[in-house]
Amino acid sequence: MQNFKFSKTVEVRYNDLDTMQHVNNAVYLTYIEQARSGYLTTACQWDWSKLGLVLAKTDINYRRPILFHHKPTVWIRSSKLGQSSITQEVVITEKDHINMIYADAMIVLVHVDFKSGRPLPLPDYIRSRIDSYETIKVER
Repeated sequence: MQNFKFSKTVEVRYNDLDTMQHVNNAVYLTYIEQARSGYLTTACQWDWSKLGLVLAKTDINYRRPILFHHKPTVWIRSSKLGQSSITQEVVITEKDHINMIYADAMIVLVHVDFKSGRPLPLPDYIRSRIDSYETIKVER
């Protein structure tokens, strides 16, 4: 996918399926979460033991069902860095057919203090690493 540097293919598990025999809509968020942790580790060496991060907003468009035999690939890029937030664009495609789009989403993550639950500014080194990693300019 153009302008997306990071992707992760996820396995469809039998228990991901609902009674219609396709992946339940809530599981799409789990697939995004799996890929997001890989993205943050790769893009900015996020230290999960020191830096808190919570999902603040998700806007997802379901385009077509994912079936058991499919191989969904989650593409993620950071498109905006706020004072304490990271906005990311997500597209879920079929592994070898990137034009087959299962879903697209916009998510907002907030850097928080685990003890107080309050937002914290994104560290400058995180901003710098994300800017360096992305192939497009990250909005501020």
